[in-house]
Amino acid sequence: MKPESIIVPLDGTPGALAAVPVAAALTTMLDAALHVLHVGERVLPSADRLRELGLTPEMLEGSVLDQRTGPPAEAILRFARERPEPLIVICTHTDVEKHRGALGHVAEEVLVDACCPVILVQPERGLRRWTLRRILLPHDGTPATAAAMDPAGDIAELTGAEVLVLHVAAPGAPPPTEPGTFTVPRYVDQPQHEWPAWAAEFIARMSALGHPPSEVRFTLSVATGDPGAEIVRAARERDADLVVIAWHGVWEPERALTMRRVIREVGCPILVVQTGDRGTPAA
Repeated sequence: MKPESIIVPLDGTPGALAAVPVAAALTTMLDAALHVLHVGERVLPSADRLRELGLTPEMLEGSVLDQRTGPPAEAILRFARERPEPLIVICTHTDVEKHRGALGHVAEEVLVDACCPVILVQPERGLRRWTLRRILLPHDGTPATAAAMDPAGDIAELTGAEVLVLHVAAPGAPPPTEPGTFTVPRYVDQPQHEWPAWAAEFIARMSALGHPPSEVRFTLSVATGDPGAEIVRAARERDADLVVIAWHGVWEPERALTMRRVIREVGCPILVVQTGDRGTPAA
């Protein structure tokens, strides 16, 4: 994954601006084009629109202002399809009355129907400068979660960030049966049994994707408990700047419970990579 077009949708609310530092930093680190996108009822002169969005010239340095009309989510998705190698960076919500971690209807539609990876940013992070030093990559050994390995490796290689790989063993959960799943440690209280084999297999698969340890720094760890809670805990304890998570694309009630918890509680930006298999139960 080498994004060429980073798209940050803004609706004129202060909360939406929290996505700008993340998008701007990624633009510089990945040498991509930054598109600031506004969807409204009509197109305004650029200077007027910039004032309305609350953007300063410094915040817009090197970016392009694009304006579209129509339903917001639909227009954002259409705009992304028209750009080469897009990556959407969007706030989870911009309504001050929504609780932390809630997804607004526009962000939800974009997340579910996007043709490209999406980074979700909490509006509570504000306009603080964002840097990328540590990437948390939850992984359970299945091909579905492996969809996040290559994007995480690509970004780490391009930015020099460290990849913190986390395997969570949920007590009582049956082992994954997805074809292509590699060895999952069962004895997390006695990691000498299977953890070295799992770690070696993970490194081998990352190397096959073109991200050997000589080019990307990896730290592998294992935890026991609820996957969502352990991902949140690891992100906080390791001071992760980005969580990269694979998702099947199913958002109905009682589905995607792990990802819902991560979005609600993790705090740092989340890169969501869809696996394209909506028929498989979501994380």
